[in-house]
Amino acid sequence: MTRTSASGGALTLSWCFVVALMMAARMAAAQAVADGEPLRFDLPAQPLEISLSVFGRLTGHSVLVASSLTAGREAAAVQGDFAPREALQRMLAGSGLAARYIGADAFTLVPVPSLPSARERRADENVPKADAAAAQAGYAAVLQASITRVLCIAQPDVFGRYRLGLQIWIDAAGLVNEAHLIEGSGFAQRDALVLATLGSLQMDAPPPPGMAQPVTILLTPRADPARDCRPWRGAQAG
Repeated sequence: MTRTSASGGALTLSWCFVVALMMAARMAAAQAVADGEPLRFDLPAQPLEISLSVFGRLTGHSVLVASSLTAGREAAAVQGDFAPREALQRMLAGSGLAARYIGADAFTLVPVPSLPSARERRADENVPKADAAAAQAGYAAVLQASITRVLCIAQPDVFGRYRLGLQIWIDAAGLVNEAHLIEGSGFAQRDALVLATLGSLQMDAPPPPGMAQPVTILLTPRADPARDCRPWRGAQAG
């Protein structure tokens, strides 16, 4: 099996999905985002991958996107006070992409559809591709829920309080059969536990057929990890 190298960080990987479980570091900022209150943005026109990374850190919104989709695209400048979704819309102006939210603070990016010609409407050649893209985007919620569950059980006192990046390969039944670390948390023992936990994880649902692999996971500090892990408090790993 061919493996994709991880040079340059998660957002520069070639044709893999990036699950950025990004949460704001401060509770006040997280509450402002949840309420849809304006935040201060000072983003220049720059590569879209960079603006998405900064947007995630500022807002705590999670993103699932194929990096090949964002490669070579430019984000528009966003300067001023805006609600997160409005800021994201401004950032994507002219990029050929649009945000599709799959939760209150989780979104994916999809190409802005162009008006089809009469021949294209008759042929309807893009329907299967569109269906596949929608299925892959929807799988973000499964990934986030499955990973949150097992790490809350395995690390009840530290999950959601560190930054770590890794790649996983998922088989057709939803079982992770390989995991590689690409950005350590600074504690080797913690990194080893995360790899061991996710390296044999059974996802809550199988991936959509033909989903691009590997899946790149970026875990960053959450605003309220205790609340996120509350449903699994007292559960046993395994």
